[in-house]
Amino acid sequence: MATGEVKRLRKELKFKKLQLNSIYELSSAMQAQFDVDYVMRIFFSSLMAPLGLSRTFLYDRANGLFRKRGFVLSAEESQLLKKGSARALSGAASAKVEELPESLAGLQKLLLARKIHTLLNISEKRRRPVVLGLGRKFNLRDLDQEDFEFAHILSRFMLVELDIIRYLAQILEKKKLEHEMKIARTIQQSLLPQERPRLEHYDLSVIYEPIQEVGGDYYDFLKRRKNIQPLVLADVEGKGLAAALLAASCQAVFHSMNELYLFRPAQFVGKANDFIHEITRGRRFITLFWMLLNDETPALTYVNAGHSVPLLVSRSGVRRLDAGGLLLGFTPRVAYEERTIPLAGGDVVCVFTDGVLEAQNPTGAEFGEASIADYLCANRQRTAAELGDGLMRRIRAFGRGVKLRDDFTVLIVKVRETGSA
Repeated sequence: MATGEVKRLRKELKFKKLQLNSIYELSSAMQAQFDVDYVMRIFFSSLMAPLGLSRTFLYDRANGLFRKRGFVLSAEESQLLKKGSARALSGAASAKVEELPESLAGLQKLLLARKIHTLLNISEKRRRPVVLGLGRKFNLRDLDQEDFEFAHILSRFMLVELDIIRYLAQILEKKKLEHEMKIARTIQQSLLPQERPRLEHYDLSVIYEPIQEVGGDYYDFLKRRKNIQPLVLADVEGKGLAAALLAASCQAVFHSMNELYLFRPAQFVGKANDFIHEITRGRRFITLFWMLLNDETPALTYVNAGHSVPLLVSRSGVRRLDAGGLLLGFTPRVAYEERTIPLAGGDVVCVFTDGVLEAQNPTGAEFGEASIADYLCANRQRTAAELGDGLMRRIRAFGRGVKLRDDFTVLIVKVRETGSA
């Protein structure tokens, strides 16, 4: 074999070894790191050294990734490169910058000024290209097919690693969010009443089920004074953490105002509306049912601020408790109406949130107010706890496996019969 041919083969073998070492180093480095910038630095080093390049760039529009080496761009030039390079490769595996169409003349001028001469689509999807821009070699020779194949192989390693990093980041973010939501649930649960007030004339029961870790439904038993027991059930617009945080803020407002306006329910709700409007600036709303139970002479005083209308079930039938006014936070300085109703032994007050009314069955039909009223009328003799549990079972049977769409809260107040414990 001629001496010249042996030298050429040795040179090619050396180059192949360098390429394989680059792939190995890239693969090893990527297994040890899960940082996009680190992977990109290793990728560019592993690409540019074997090919003898002084400049290159990578643009992945789908994932918002743009990195470059060996040249500088202004903000306007970066936008031009990103917008034009994807168009230049639309449906193609590669493009020579010198042969770009007239419509991309601005991009062509920019790339040639930065000595980028070839664009490769290193994505498997032709219509969603990941653009790899390559300059000439240090010796000013053009890249050949073998060089392009190496760039593709190395790039595929890099893209797979970036996909892994993004996937792991999503998992870690999900785990972090789950952890934070569990903490938020613990905090929210601690803000809810840990026990029901002991009242002479009333039996109380609550069913509370948020559909997420935390929810926007809020109920509370506030400080009692002079045989007057305040109770509140509210429904914050939305779901999840944001709704739970606003519900917690409302709790602070209600507790502080209870000391000032306990015996003036309409004024209490009006002041609460002003505070909530100030907190949310009219962008978030809360429905609220505020009631005072008189534990000396059974009676109910209430204000309904845009809440799902509670039901009072007595021997004489069903009464809707709808007196009040607008939901809270919509606009400041709203006047609310309060109403007082005498209660008798055996009367049942049922307060609930939208999630109860809107529970659906497989056909899309909602449980609705009439079904709640029918159930209460048929079971009025039961205790508050039995009524709440029974209503929940009735709704689940109605839903036949359909998950609740909204937070689910029911507050039952049962007036004790004379002589009952």
